[in-house]
Amino acid sequence: MHLRGVGLPGDGGLVRSGVRAPRLRVLADGAAVPGVISADVKSNGYAAADRFTVRLAAAAGGLAAVDAVGVRLDVQVGFDGGWTSLIVGEVDRVVLDAIGGVVEVDGRDLSALLLDSRVDETFANRTSGEIVAVIAARHGLAVDIAAGGSAAGRFYQADRERVALGQFARAMTEWDLVAGLAQRDGFTASMAGATLRFGPLEDTGVVTLTPGDCEAMQMEHVMPMQRSIEVTVRSWDQQGGAAVTRTASGGGAGRAWKHHVTRPNLPAEEAQTLAERVLADLVRQERRVDVRMPGELGISVRGRVLVQGTATAWDRVYAVGEVNRRLDVRHGFTQSLVLLGAA
Repeated sequence: MHLRGVGLPGDGGLVRSGVRAPRLRVLADGAAVPGVISADVKSNGYAAADRFTVRLAAAAGGLAAVDAVGVRLDVQVGFDGGWTSLIVGEVDRVVLDAIGGVVEVDGRDLSALLLDSRVDETFANRTSGEIVAVIAARHGLAVDIAAGGSAAGRFYQADRERVALGQFARAMTEWDLVAGLAQRDGFTASMAGATLRFGPLEDTGVVTLTPGDCEAMQMEHVMPMQRSIEVTVRSWDQQGGAAVTRTASGGGAGRAWKHHVTRPNLPAEEAQTLAERVLADLVRQERRVDVRMPGELGISVRGRVLVQGTATAWDRVYAVGEVNRRLDVRHGFTQSLVLLGAA
């Protein structure tokens, strides 16, 4: 299906030349689904599942292909004869509008397999990467794991043992564990199709964005986040047999805005590292830019965007917090962005 209105990444910014008629395709377990009307794909950088909504014309016969337990959908956009996958995930819900003749299909990317599974074991003497590989394998996922992950738990008689388990296991999902290990190592955890990626954030460069590239650009300055911010991490070091409290401070001046985090069994140096990472995440939220623009594939979550051309304090580099793309046979290919940046 052909779409209108696409922006492609250019040198130093975005241009709207190039492909004029991108196409939309949805595969169900590898077979094309007939009657696709539109697709929405929401990607986020918050260690949560990406989501999709696909709409089909009921009369085209696509309902049978998507209304099955465990079916996997692959939402793709096509350029110049090739196809790029935007998301692969399992269907969570199918809704039929019997009067309007439209089928709506909702689902999440394959991190949902981990989100729906509880941790029920202790991982002893394993690194964080080894734990991620074990979890991915039990769900049939491929892995892309960077070297350099830390040992995943506490020292105990010269062994390392993961202790967010045992009495805490029933409160933790496998995705909680993977995301927590990623945060602990300064990594990111994300899905790329059926591959679980676990490693440092890749530097994809900086995309320049001006008001002229956008259909709408709304800017927000959250004043309380400009104050001094104090993050306190509390834990218990089982090896040392003592409580651990570590603090990181930053931001502006004035009365401090205080944020508290509790994590099990962190030694002092890991608690300090976590406090500094949480502080950086909070400071980043002081300024926010919401953008609506033609769809393109050069901007991704966890990437960076340089906003220019407003002649204000919002002209700076931002982290991409969300990318929401819509492919519609009537209205073309569009997207909205949430950009977060520190002062």
